[in-house]
Amino acid sequence: MDTSNITQVAVLLVAGVIVLFIYILFRLRSQKIKETQPEPTLLRPRKIRAALIRVARLSLFSVFALIFVFLAMLVYLNFASFKAESAPAPSQVDIPADLPFKVEEVTFQSEDGLRLAGWFVPSQNGATIILLHPYGGNRLSMRWHAEQLVGAGYGVLMYDERASGESEGTYRSYGWEDPRDTGGALAFLRDRQEVNMEKVGIAGCSIGAQIALQSAARYPELGAVWADGPSSVRATDMPTPKNPLTALFKFGNYIADWTYEVKLDLKAPPPMIETIGRIAPRPILLVGGGRPLDFVGSEEGNVRKYANYAGENAQVWIIPEAVHCDGPDVQPEAYSQKMIAFFNHAFGLK
Repeated sequence: MDTSNITQVAVLLVAGVIVLFIYILFRLRSQKIKETQPEPTLLRPRKIRAALIRVARLSLFSVFALIFVFLAMLVYLNFASFKAESAPAPSQVDIPADLPFKVEEVTFQSEDGLRLAGWFVPSQNGATIILLHPYGGNRLSMRWHAEQLVGAGYGVLMYDERASGESEGTYRSYGWEDPRDTGGALAFLRDRQEVNMEKVGIAGCSIGAQIALQSAARYPELGAVWADGPSSVRATDMPTPKNPLTALFKFGNYIADWTYEVKLDLKAPPPMIETIGRIAPRPILLVGGGRPLDFVGSEEGNVRKYANYAGENAQVWIIPEAVHCDGPDVQPEAYSQKMIAFFNHAFGLK
C-alpha cells in the first residue's frame, strides 16, 4: 500500500469518526427518559446505571463500526491498487545514441519460460555484474550504473524484468517471482565462454535490489550484492512502526500480501529477514537514503534491519541527502567510487 492509499484511508477514517459522532449524539437525544413527574434533585442510582449502560453500548458499537470501516477500506484500496501495481509495464527500449559503450542486444529465458530482453557488454577485467531496475521501469533505469561499471572494466548484463520493458509476462508480482529471471540470466552467462562464473555479481535499486538479495540467497554463483533501497518482500520485513501512520502502513502491507496471494493465486515467498542470512559469507552492501519523508521517516530503519539479519558480511551505507535510489544524483562521485571499490574487493580486482 503506497502513501496515496494511506492518505485516502486517513480521510475516510476521519469522515467515519464524524458520522459516528453524529450518530451517537442522535441516539443519546432520542433515548431521553420520558417521565410525567418532575425529575428529583438527585438522580436515582437506577437511572445513572441505565445511562452508563447506554453510553457503554454506543461506545462499543462505535469502536466495532470504526474497525469494520477501517478494514473494509484497506481491503478495498488494496484490491483497487492491485490492478495498477500488477499490470504489465511494457515499453520500447532503444539504444541511446549517446551511450558511451557498445551493447549486444540479447534475449534469454527465465526459469519458467518467459522471454526476457536485455543488453550484454563483455568484461574487460574478468568480472560481470547483473543489473536490476526498479519496479515498472526497464533496463535504461540502470544506465548510470552500467556506465560506471563498464568504465571500470566490468561486463554487464542489464535486462527488462518480467512484464516490463520488452520482456514477456502477463503480470508483475512485486518481485515475488522475479528470482526465476535471475536464474535465466545466470544460465545465459554460463553459455558465454568469455564470462568467468566465479566473478559474477548483482546490483539493483528498489524492487531490483530486493530481487537481487532474493536471488543471491537462492543462487550461490552470485558472489556479491549491491542493494540500493531494497524494498520488503513481505510485511514482516518492515521495521517496527514509529508512529500511527507507519503502523497503518505496515498493517496495510499485511493486507497487500494477502491480496497478491489471492489475486495472483501465488504462494508468498518467505520474507527477506528469513532468507538474507543465506547469502553469507558473500559480501553485501546495503545502501539507503537518510533524508526523512514527512510522517514515515527515512528508509534507514529498513536497511539496518536487513543488515542485522544478514550478518557480518553485510555493510551499510546511508546517504544523508538521498531519499530512495537517488544516490547517483546527490553524490555521484562517491557512489561510483564506493560501488566500484565494493566489487573490486569482492572479486580481488585492483
